[in-house]
Amino acid sequence: MKGVVYNSVKDFLRKYPATIAWRVKKHSSVVEEHLNDDEVVLYSFAGQKNSNFMQPFFTTVVVFTNKRMLLGRKRYLGRYYYTSITPDMLNDFEIKTNILYGVVEIDTVKEHFYIGCLDKKSLPSIEDALSKYMVNEKLKYMKNNASK
Repeated sequence: MKGVVYNSVKDFLRKYPATIAWRVKKHSSVVEEHLNDDEVVLYSFAGQKNSNFMQPFFTTVVVFTNKRMLLGRKRYLGRYYYTSITPDMLNDFEIKTNILYGVVEIDTVKEHFYIGCLDKKSLPSIEDALSKYMVNEKLKYMKNNASK
């Protein structure tokens, strides 16, 4: 299971080289540390956790698993940021572009997450994966709650 997130993010960056992302192996390790044994990585990408392309210093790895969405960012001196978003917390998302890059805005019940400095060519792939993920996970969540 070790290295699954890193390899997936590396594949994404190989397909979309204009995406700005630094220290991807370190950021991926944060998410891998919190993956459960029964989780399967469905899609992952990396970008800057802000919508300002003038501040490319907040690389974050975003991973969709069969259970939840995970965001991880490794800091220095052993610190890190980790966010787990369950399907019931997801509202919707927006895809935006500026002159140079794309931005994905993920709206949850509590806050908005902006992942920016993405290669514009990657936006259809991210949109497709995010749409499928949100629809499938919401349907599973609604079906489980209806049967209770």
